[in-house]
Amino acid sequence: MSRPPLKTFRDSRWRYSQFVVLGLVVAGLVKWLSPFGWPPSLLAGAVVAAGYLLFEKKRGVI
Repeated sequence: MSRPPLKTFRDSRWRYSQFVVLGLVVAGLVKWLSPFGWPPSLLAGAVVAAGYLLFEKKRGVI
């Protein structure tokens, strides 16, 4: 039984999951460390994740 060749992370379908995880971690930290509720915390996480995505696109990694 032959396996398909291994893909690099850049070619995998999970390459954008790092931005989602980063956004959720930031949202959790903002919620934990500040008096804000979930909507502003999730917005802060989304802003950080989108900024990191744009940074990586500008670098040419993605």
